[in-house]
Amino acid sequence: MVKSLNQLVYEVIELYRATYKVTDSLDVRLVAAWVQQTRAKLLKQRFDENMRFIDEHNVQDLGYVTLERVDASNYSTIEVDRSILRTSIDIPRTIDRKGHIGTFTRVASVDRLQPKINLVSQERALVSGNGKFNNNDIYAYLDGERMCFISKSGIHLGLKYVNIKGVFVNPIDAYEAVVGNSDYDWDLEYPISESIVRDMMDMIVKDNFRFVLAPLEDPLNNASDDLTNIPQK
Repeated sequence: MVKSLNQLVYEVIELYRATYKVTDSLDVRLVAAWVQQTRAKLLKQRFDENMRFIDEHNVQDLGYVTLERVDASNYSTIEVDRSILRTSIDIPRTIDRKGHIGTFTRVASVDRLQPKINLVSQERALVSGNGKFNNNDIYAYLDGERMCFISKSGIHLGLKYVNIKGVFVNPIDAYEAVVGNSDYDWDLEYPISESIVRDMMDMIVKDNFRFVLAPLEDPLNNASDDLTNIPQK
């Protein structure tokens, strides 16, 4: 079942009310942060378990990302007269995954019939493509928050756009990175598979509710930090 961030937030709020028999409501921004953080934690756990299949419900598509031609130098004040291509926008961070460079599910030309571009480390990209049969292969690597593209033959310079898909840590950042999108609407479909929703709710109840029920106060009016848990009535 497709769910929006609003639906998930209010499911958590109803769980809180039902569990503790209270009428007070939680701050929706706080609950949304819990949803984001717990989703990322659960997905990382699953990916670290060598899960080969990535449910498409967790994946977001950044659409067509424009590439810009820049000098290959590390420093803007010094040119080396060789060019690479680089995404014109920062690429949102993906979920960490053992043995992989983040969790990108597709980096490719906007032509859907073309194979994926090789996403590798920067060092591997620099030494790849020297063979007779891979001279025209394009290699992508992350340089900070941008993605760069190179090839030994220079064929990469013909690219104008790339399509990037992945499982992103912050779905709101990923949505707003797409060309033409405005601020994220909490009623839009949220990228989460049904299989982890229940685990997410259980984890939020276990890990987050207790901090709301036992806020901290400093009972002594002095210069020291005397924080204690407020006893429950």
